[in-house]
Amino acid sequence: MKQQKNPLALIAGLITIGIVIGVVMTSNFQIHSKADARPQDGSIYTEAEIKTVQNTNPTIGDFNPNKLFVDKAHSVLPAIVSIYTTKIVEGGRNPFFEFFGQRQMPNDENHNFRQQGSGSGIIISKDGYVLTNNHVVEDMDEIKVQLLDNREFEAELIGRDPKTDIALLKITADELPIAVLGNSDNVQIGEWVMAIGNPLNLRSTVTAGIVSAIGRNVSILGGGDAIENFIQTDAAINPGNSGGALINLNGEVIGVNSAIATRTNYYMGYGFAVPINIAKSVIDDLMKYGEVKRGYLGVYIGEVTPVVAKGVGLDKPRGVYISSVIEDRAADKAGIKEGDVILKINDIEVNQPNELQARVGTYNPGEEINVELWRDGKSKKITVVLQSRDGETKLTSNKEEEKPKKELPNLGLNLKNLNKTDLDRIDLDGGVLVSSVDRYSAAADAGIRPGDVIFQLDKDNVSNVDDFNSSIEDHKKGDVLRLKIRNKIENDENLDRLVFLEIPSK
Repeated sequence: MKQQKNPLALIAGLITIGIVIGVVMTSNFQIHSKADARPQDGSIYTEAEIKTVQNTNPTIGDFNPNKLFVDKAHSVLPAIVSIYTTKIVEGGRNPFFEFFGQRQMPNDENHNFRQQGSGSGIIISKDGYVLTNNHVVEDMDEIKVQLLDNREFEAELIGRDPKTDIALLKITADELPIAVLGNSDNVQIGEWVMAIGNPLNLRSTVTAGIVSAIGRNVSILGGGDAIENFIQTDAAINPGNSGGALINLNGEVIGVNSAIATRTNYYMGYGFAVPINIAKSVIDDLMKYGEVKRGYLGVYIGEVTPVVAKGVGLDKPRGVYISSVIEDRAADKAGIKEGDVILKINDIEVNQPNELQARVGTYNPGEEINVELWRDGKSKKITVVLQSRDGETKLTSNKEEEKPKKELPNLGLNLKNLNKTDLDRIDLDGGVLVSSVDRYSAAADAGIRPGDVIFQLDKDNVSNVDDFNSSIEDHKKGDVLRLKIRNKIENDENLDRLVFLEIPSK
């Protein structure tokens, strides 16, 4: 006959085992008794520990990170703009635009589409220069800029540089708020940053993170002589952030938000910004010359691997290896040789090919740079006069000489150029589309309506908007313009009519 177990003894035994297991686990995890201790006043640290911290950093009690982030965000926000773009596409879809959150809409009766996109920009001058990404505005038919105060402006594309993904716009405005451009050479891994822009059409969005890496080459600009030396951050960046600002806690712009690492087209942890020093070099050239005048060494370069480092006698892999030198180019004329390793440009270390390209690319042809290189087991310093890709050292401007423009009379007309498909649809070789008519204007009084196409002015054919404007430049107030206009009527027939429009006296 089996003896029955005492239930009370069983429970007592389990409790004892639990206590033993608890002691063993505590020992294995090395939980220090101090970690769970709290002073009686409820503070986390003892009085002695607080004094130690205060003595180490006397200003810690005055530091208010919340106020710092708030102040710097509000100081920069007015200088960050929304950019809205439109492109007329003849049929089909362009997946590039869909990546950046852009959408397409049917364009009236034809099979064209209006691709509409959005991005961000940074006001860098009080008179309306706006910095953004090339991919935000490339090949767009219409660019609009909207300020934080909701004012909206048509933007002129001053120039763009696909090799750095930087573009420069201009709007007609005065006394605008501007962003302070910092020095991206001073950026350090681990420092706090904020990304400001208009992601996913959410205007004036601020996210925070740190600089998680510098000098990144993520191969998105086409390779070759493209300059990729991105600042990497874990501040959230999404489609629409492109062209916005990456700022430090001094409120200075240190980068232009440009791309994200993603498999979903949305933020997955890391974003990339063009260093502001690269952007500054590009926009300076665009303002002066209408294009980028980038210095070149005239070399083929590669990474210094452990094997290369051992082969050239370096203590460790560092610098950028010169695998070949192009004859009669800047490096060749300065005495740089195949097998050299470039260590520094103007006393700044370069340890990756993209870092060397970015550093040299911030200088113009004709400028001198100091190069420290490694040759035959020792370092050597030389001076190089940079050249253009074509081997030139002189800077010339491709900007057309700006002629003073005559003030055009205000007719109340807003005109647009027509593409070939639209012209074929109305059986014309040239003309301008009336996109809108101001109320109570001379054009409205003359009976001109949106959708009309003006193809003659004073019996002369009109090809485009510039042609139309040139034709009315020589007219004065009170003159009457003779306009030939065509539009579509029922049964898809063309109707031509003659309209007389008097140039207003005011």
